[in-house]
Amino acid sequence: MQLLQKFLYLPIEAKTREMDAKLLLTYYAIKQHYHVILGGHTPIFSHLNRMPKGILFSKGTPYGDSRKELMADAKHLGYTPVELDEEGLLVNGLHYDRLGKDDKYLSVLEHVYCWGYTQKEIIVNQFPNHEHKLYITGHPRFDLLKKKFRSLYDDEVKKLKDQYGDFILVNTRFTQYNHFLKGLNPNEKYIKTVLEKFIDLVKKLSMKYPNLNIVVRPHIHEGLDIYRRELANFKNVFIVHEGNIAMWLMAAKVVIHNRCTTGIEAFLLDKPVIAYIPINYKRESTFLPNAVTKNTDKIKEIFDYIDAKHLHEKKDEQKKLLAHYYGALDENYAYENIIQLLDRLSVKAENPISDETIKALATIKGEHTLTSEAEIKSFFKKLDAIEGTENKFRLNVLAPDLFEISALTE
Repeated sequence: MQLLQKFLYLPIEAKTREMDAKLLLTYYAIKQHYHVILGGHTPIFSHLNRMPKGILFSKGTPYGDSRKELMADAKHLGYTPVELDEEGLLVNGLHYDRLGKDDKYLSVLEHVYCWGYTQKEIIVNQFPNHEHKLYITGHPRFDLLKKKFRSLYDDEVKKLKDQYGDFILVNTRFTQYNHFLKGLNPNEKYIKTVLEKFIDLVKKLSMKYPNLNIVVRPHIHEGLDIYRRELANFKNVFIVHEGNIAMWLMAAKVVIHNRCTTGIEAFLLDKPVIAYIPINYKRESTFLPNAVTKNTDKIKEIFDYIDAKHLHEKKDEQKKLLAHYYGALDENYAYENIIQLLDRLSVKAENPISDETIKALATIKGEHTLTSEAEIKSFFKKLDAIEGTENKFRLNVLAPDLFEISALTE
């Protein structure tokens, strides 16, 4: 007799930003007897009509994005939709348009997991009738930055240091200009100017510090061509976008950013971090990353910061500010908060995936682009070492970029 199971679906769009956090959530969810389907956004949503019903995560999408309709369709099929917006931390103002201009999409969702008080407050002010669905949980992505989990990246950090030595990490986030969808954003001219200023900064860093490497890590949705073209002649400059940001931050000597979440992540990792703000643009609403890090509009001050010793920097005021925006600091873990809330949902246990479905999925051809069986096992083994126990699990590859993960029962 086959046991009924609670299914949890975790779609992933951007590997470098989302994968490790979803694997962390998976590891602890299967301990609580969830049957996890982990995979790419398209592989998961393409096969919901034949899969067992369960809890389905949304990663958050802009207003008007057609993926919101997919969540509504999933609910009609019998799934339980919840949302954890990947970009819910950097919110300001009175409106939160990523849930829509009315409450149509919120009506589809059973839970909305918020990064912190500020995000929740803005949503409640806009949609007061849905306050009961909103919970402050934090995000597992930031759990990975805490001391408990930093050893997950020991091997990768060592490899980066062996490859690049002492390096300055420059993180960019200029998608509003440097993107295949140009001409649609009113801030393009400003963003273009800041990007050009950053390229100039990197050139000057390269000349000022010939014995240091400079790693430029563009945002996941930025084009790389402009950086490669402009910086091709600077031999100690590398344009890289691979791996989780945490390992790059841990390996770097100093981090430079501009209104980027990586500035907050570096702050939480206790890394020397400075924001370069060459232009003060009043319409720019993303202030939090700069507010928790040192910032300057002068390249010389960046040189001075790189040359300085960063011992015992006071961070109490910045941490107090961050606490308004992020609700799972210190020993409060987002993955625990989320799993506790998942347990409160009224979700029926289902029969396992049918043999017919498994056979149909097995006929799909293609390569894994998100992760592999070996990578998942390696990540879980590192978590076992942290927890001092073995989380025995079953891992089935259903199709390219589609994995079934569950606890092994005695």
